[in-house]
Amino acid sequence: MKLTELVKDPYERKARITPGLLVALPILVPLVCIYGPKHPILTAVAALLGGCGAVYALANIARGLGKKLETRLIKKWGGMPTTIALRHRDDFLDPVSKTRYHEAIREKLKIQLPSSQEEQNDPQHADGVYTGATKQLRELTRGDKDLLLKENIAYGFHRNMLGMKAVGITTCLIGLMYGSLVGKLLVLGPPYVNAKALADPGLASGLTYLISISLLFAWVFYFNESAVKRIGFVYAERLFEALLRVKPASTPRKRKAS
Repeated sequence: MKLTELVKDPYERKARITPGLLVALPILVPLVCIYGPKHPILTAVAALLGGCGAVYALANIARGLGKKLETRLIKKWGGMPTTIALRHRDDFLDPVSKTRYHEAIREKLKIQLPSSQEEQNDPQHADGVYTGATKQLRELTRGDKDLLLKENIAYGFHRNMLGMKAVGITTCLIGLMYGSLVGKLLVLGPPYVNAKALADPGLASGLTYLISISLLFAWVFYFNESAVKRIGFVYAERLFEALLRVKPASTPRKRKAS
């Protein structure tokens, strides 16, 4: 995928590029604020790197770490939220909605879902059928630009942010340390800490503190497994609601014997 296509695609831009840029932000801000005006060549090089694939690389790193995390979460949860929600033994969906979605899958996707007893006898096979049904449904709703796409983007964004959590916390700590040195809150000689510098840290240090602290709190207290799981189940519900807009699959006609 070309860089222009990557930026134009809403999923790529919001779910993959944004997490990568947020990780780099605590370090980029002080570098640009301090060295950018004095060294325009540095700004030009940064722009060149962005055009040559740095943004694409960040997006792929975010996706890779997010997918790696997702593999671990699937094992821990016992399946993807879309698969779990279709199980007879799961209670995320109320019985009426679950029955309605099962019937819609049979009618519109022509997929025979297992009964409660069949699921109990062979849960692995049942999960395979549920996974296949959700894959087919995603393909049929790929052009949905409304709420379903927004929920898919939200899930991808939170998953990738959680996947990059360790890297993000590290860059925030580096940003805070660098901002403290630039703002002279930390000095190399005694008394080592100059608390008066907090009264007027300067633009570069002030922005670095604000961004680094905000992102650090977000990574520590907001981007966690429960948030990803919650949004994953919300996406699953929106996906099954999209069944109402899917046209029934046509049954191939049998040829008449000549």
